[in-house]
Amino acid sequence: MRINFKLKSLVCACLTLSMLQPAFSAEICPRRDASIPVSVTVFDGTPEELASLVPEESGKNSGYWLLDSVYDQKRSVTVVCKYADGHVERVDLKQRVSKCNYQINKKNQFSIQCK
Repeated sequence: MRINFKLKSLVCACLTLSMLQPAFSAEICPRRDASIPVSVTVFDGTPEELASLVPEESGKNSGYWLLDSVYDQKRSVTVVCKYADGHVERVDLKQRVSKCNYQINKKNQFSIQCK
């Protein structure tokens, strides 16, 4: 009986913690009817400061940036999304995110999500 109660408590605690963890946000590069994203650049600060970040891990079709250190220095992150038609979209991530993941699909379309 006691083991069953402990197991239920553990399961409940795990579910509570998983609900408190931030899920990946919506797509960072907004979807556009006219064109698809073909590249993404992540900046420490604004693009004008020319401090683009290299992914912590970068594979052929996926990778990620760890961003805690940027926010620890009281700075922000900016993502610049470039589309096939030449359109450029700037997304300022003013609220702290710890990691941004990117993927490239079979059509060479980029997607990036941050948590």
